[in-house]
Amino acid sequence: MEVTGDLPVKGGVLRAAIVSGGGRNQIQAVRFTGPFRDEPAGTRERFEQALSGATIDEAPAKIEDFFAQNAGALPGVEPEDFLTVLTLAFMKVRRAASSAPDPSDWKKNQT
Repeated sequence: MEVTGDLPVKGGVLRAAIVSGGGRNQIQAVRFTGPFRDEPAGTRERFEQALSGATIDEAPAKIEDFFAQNAGALPGVEPEDFLTVLTLAFMKVRRAASSAPDPSDWKKNQT
């Protein structure tokens, strides 16, 4: 299942499209698009690969390590923005996997 998370940032909208892995917390694959430059060339792909196979709980450390080793990479977006948009996408994964009723349906039944 692929889901996206969108985050308005300076310069536009940062988007993370994720494919969840075997567990609902695992990132099988991720693709980032938005108002950042892929500098140096190929950095975005290396960043995405660094997150592939990780869990959402491991993502903060993976992102921190990546940007510590690649200072100034992907200019235009802050490292914490990548974590935020990834978290937003995972909220959709968890919601889709949940058996809890949709709160908007409850409101519709109350009228």
